[in-house]
Amino acid sequence: MLNRTVKTAMLAAGVVATVIGGSITQALAQSRDLWLYDGQQADVNGFFFAGESIFAWCDQDCYDLDLILLDSQGNFVTQDIALDAVPQVVAPYEGNFRVRVTMPNCSHSAGCAVWVDSDAGF
Repeated sequence: MLNRTVKTAMLAAGVVATVIGGSITQALAQSRDLWLYDGQQADVNGFFFAGESIFAWCDQDCYDLDLILLDSQGNFVTQDIALDAVPQVVAPYEGNFRVRVTMPNCSHSAGCAVWVDSDAGF
């Protein structure tokens, strides 16, 4: 009987670990990975909730990174163009958006790694 209880507990723990591991993997997979050179930009699309933060960060060779939030038609919504490498914008309403990521200052000639994500993932 004890052996059966131990097996049941181990099976339950394995299922929980799989579910947790799967959700962690899924959440990490939502982040957008980019490679940008000095002066380059890239767009990523996503659905965001009202009040959801969209943010980006880059590697050690990046000294300035900007985010511009556009609606699904390409119209300007908001931006963070401060002289820093950790920009953040907030979706003012629920919907589909385009996030323009610009790299004003990457000091490495081979480019800089950039990651873009949001509170709820893309």
